[in-house]
Amino acid sequence: MNKPFKNIKQMFRELDTAPSLYQPSPFWQKLNKLHIDQLSRAGIENFKRSVNMRYFNWGILGIFRMQLSPLVYGLRNFNHKPFLASHFIKNTSPKGARSFNPINAYIYKIFVTYLYDYVKIFDKLGIFSHVEEPRFGNPFLISYRKHKISQDLCNSVFEFYSITKHMTSLNKLNIAELGSGYGRTAYIFLKQLSDCTYCIIDFPPALYISQQYLSKVFPKDKIFLSRKFTKYSQIKNEFESSRIKFLMPHQIELLPKQTFDLFINISSLHEMTVTQIKNYFSQIDKLNRQYFYTKQWFRSRTIDNNHIKMNQYPIPKKWTIIYQHQHPIQKMFFEAFYQLNHL
Repeated sequence: MNKPFKNIKQMFRELDTAPSLYQPSPFWQKLNKLHIDQLSRAGIENFKRSVNMRYFNWGILGIFRMQLSPLVYGLRNFNHKPFLASHFIKNTSPKGARSFNPINAYIYKIFVTYLYDYVKIFDKLGIFSHVEEPRFGNPFLISYRKHKISQDLCNSVFEFYSITKHMTSLNKLNIAELGSGYGRTAYIFLKQLSDCTYCIIDFPPALYISQQYLSKVFPKDKIFLSRKFTKYSQIKNEFESSRIKFLMPHQIELLPKQTFDLFINISSLHEMTVTQIKNYFSQIDKLNRQYFYTKQWFRSRTIDNNHIKMNQYPIPKKWTIIYQHQHPIQKMFFEAFYQLNHL
């Protein structure tokens, strides 16, 4: 068996051997160069203040552009506690990492606390009562209602409920996520569902970051580290006995059919080429037994796919649409949930 990757350079060497279909799109080739530079300057220990600002953690402009609904909802219900009882936990931002001036820090913490109060309405399982944002990565933390919260934590908890509310069972789920960023959504599923497994499918540097991050915050779980292999039989026993797994995109072709119960893609399909999008839907249909959740821009921001729109994604006809609608928080996104009917 091949030894696990020890560093990001080995991951890139393996990526170089992948077919063009699984190479980063032109959009992501540019972002990868930026992210590598950010990692080299700020370090993995500060990635939540550098690379993460290009994943799904929105700055002030992004908040005003598309995420004001939690604040509007709170003000309409005369909730003024975010102004009175929230505190931005200051931390030193090294060179190459994002920091906020006092005014922006105040705006940011008000938004995050209103986001928390909005998502808390849906938190029927009490996730916020026992799950906090991990300190690894140097996140932007807000102290509020006796909890340490973050924008990522709130968005991930909301996604957990969006994904699971129409599922008939949450027992022993085998979950895969394509393009997981640093693993923020995986973190919530792994914390909340003690008997689930989670497979991250991504290319570096994101794969490197998520592997470092989830290995750090789940030190007791068995982890299948990213590595080179040419046949599933080479890794079958370790892969199937591990709770957290990391794969390169091209390696999914080596997995058996219907390996997973749930497949997730959040804000990355819209950054691929049309050919890549079609291939991934084909692979998801092959590898997935039951459910698929997606959250994308209504109209993509990249020319790589001619600015693909919501109704242009190649959804297999045999899939059943459970819902497809504007996202309640990120208003320029849609979210959709499908049942694959393979059982």
